[in-house]
Amino acid sequence: MVGFSQEARGLFIATWLAGVGLAGCGPASEPAREDEAPSPGQRALTEGAPLTTHDASCLQLQDQNTWSTYASYMTGVGPALGLSAVLQDLNRVGPVLSGLGHPPAVGYKGGFRWNDGDMSTPDWVPQALTAGVSGSSNVAFVSWHYAPTTAPEKGVRVSVADISDMSLSAVNYRHLLLVRPTSAGNFTVIPEHGGGLAWYGNYLYLADTSDGLRVFDLTQLRAVDTSATCETQIGKISTATGTVWCAYGYKYVLPQVSAYVVPSTITSPCRPKFSWLGKDTRGTTDVVLSGEYCNSSSATCPYDGSTPGLGGRLYRWPVDATTNRLQAVSGIVKPERAYLFNQPNVQGVAPIMTTTSTTSYWLSSTIYNGSLFKVSTSASATSYRALLGEWARLPEGMHATTSGTNLWTVTEGTGTDPATGGRVVFFADQASLD
Repeated sequence: MVGFSQEARGLFIATWLAGVGLAGCGPASEPAREDEAPSPGQRALTEGAPLTTHDASCLQLQDQNTWSTYASYMTGVGPALGLSAVLQDLNRVGPVLSGLGHPPAVGYKGGFRWNDGDMSTPDWVPQALTAGVSGSSNVAFVSWHYAPTTAPEKGVRVSVADISDMSLSAVNYRHLLLVRPTSAGNFTVIPEHGGGLAWYGNYLYLADTSDGLRVFDLTQLRAVDTSATCETQIGKISTATGTVWCAYGYKYVLPQVSAYVVPSTITSPCRPKFSWLGKDTRGTTDVVLSGEYCNSSSATCPYDGSTPGLGGRLYRWPVDATTNRLQAVSGIVKPERAYLFNQPNVQGVAPIMTTTSTTSYWLSSTIYNGSLFKVSTSASATSYRALLGEWARLPEGMHATTSGTNLWTVTEGTGTDPATGGRVVFFADQASLD
């Protein structure tokens, strides 16, 4: 992220407060949509205030257009298996939460924890969640970022969990390693935080914090070697007995096929961060939601203005219903709409599916030990806080089912007790929260 100098930042803030603003980088001046509250104009931000319509005309994403190239690079690795094959080969068991062993969340309905090793490992930390249907199975994807700062970098892994029947005693799941093809028959890790996921069709979108969105093709899933040789290696490896493909011991790799990146000419404050993602199917066009994590100290945002931590922005990126790729004109994608969301420490987003309006959302935040915010353009935020026993500790990514019934989330977790902050995946009743 390109930052301001002190002098430039001061000039920007003074200009912003004076109500003049920066072209294409402030609250919108055009008339509000019929279902939106009017923009309050350029002013200091207030925590919990309604969503503010934001002018994102300065922003665009460019398709790197490696769809066929990256797919061709993977042909030498082995046959493309697809998600259905992996769902028949889930190797881990996550006990379903029961009794008092679950987060004290308003509207809690059910969930599961990871196996003992995944609950306690310091090496991998859960981040994002998205969900959908594959064949007859309801499936959740959860991303984990690799926490150690020493080599080797293992990047991002994704858990595939079958959540079709939450009345069973356990949920079966498996970890996959995300990879990027580098040449014919070779690949490497994805050195990202893994803070956001969104699933449309065969494509899994991943937030690339500094640059935009990476796209992975579920039809291109491939099995690789799991011998001791591969525990510490990645990609194509020559051995005494021949060539093997390694993924640090993981059996399956999910390859990147393309990416949508912010051109280098777009700089702060127009250039956003891509901290988290979501999906919204309420409007006439489906969208990938993206947004920024900001707090008042260590993770400020390009548009913090005079109220550090509250300048996070939410963007709506339109999806082509036929291809499930972003809608592009000559390779360029523009956001359908954008908002300032006036909440700190946001880690995830989901649409409020009990309404057809596309101007209301759930926001997941780690402020107050953990919070769920209901936000819209027409009302101040409603909050559910872990400190008050209303929500889970350290919540991350979210997904809202299209039926409008369930709101799913994953927690980052501390400790191993699901009731007091351990890592869990759970769902709550949206009607109870709404």
